[in-house]
Amino acid sequence: MSSTSAVVRILKSSEGFVSGEKIAEELGVSRASVWKSIKTLRNAGFDISASTNKGYQLVSIPDIPSAEVMLSLLNTSVFGRSIEYHPVIASTNDRAMELGSGGAACGAVITADRQTAGRARRGGVWASPSGKNLYLSIVVRPDVSLVRAEEVAGLALNALGLAAGRFFPDIRFSQSDRGLFFHEKKLGGVLCEVCGEIDIVHHMAVGIGLNVSHSKVDSQSTSLFLITGEMPSRAELTVAVLEEFEKHYLKWRNNE
Repeated sequence: MSSTSAVVRILKSSEGFVSGEKIAEELGVSRASVWKSIKTLRNAGFDISASTNKGYQLVSIPDIPSAEVMLSLLNTSVFGRSIEYHPVIASTNDRAMELGSGGAACGAVITADRQTAGRARRGGVWASPSGKNLYLSIVVRPDVSLVRAEEVAGLALNALGLAAGRFFPDIRFSQSDRGLFFHEKKLGGVLCEVCGEIDIVHHMAVGIGLNVSHSKVDSQSTSLFLITGEMPSRAELTVAVLEEFEKHYLKWRNNE
């Protein structure tokens, strides 16, 4: 865990201000190092209050799932070691497949604020407006047959549901092979694309989409905002998805 992510976790776990001295003691670093981490976080968009007598307080976490923000939040060992953020991209899955073909390591992540050619399963279109939803793709290298690789989509979809449940534990989400739902209205989905042969998959792009604050949806869709009236940070949601997906993917990969 980086020093900045460790500072974020301490501030997030506190209901009020935390002194720089306490943070330094807990992390085993100098107060100057704590200040450097605070400055880095502020530059990345974190709103952190400071008081001479009280210390620091985390006011808000940026909504944008940029590499700087996510690396300050992530607690993973494989997923997210490499992160690309695009304000606009045609498709995060297209980029993931491109990176996979170029030798990108398992766990490389691509996020975006907007997609101009977002795709859903079976040739569908995934609406991808700016500032509204989560658009995420992960490169994975399962080294299994094409048949077994189909299980990865289920792992990703389960991770999406668990991530949403972190923020809204009282909401009951349902899953099917078509996506994540709330009262039969679609909230999110997974699109896996594969490069390989029948007996071995070389790499996969695991695309994940989640309607976060989108209020203009069709009669068959919904969003977290429409369900709860709240707008959680897309960066925090993305981190939650990656942490849940990595945990279950590695267990599956190791046959645990």
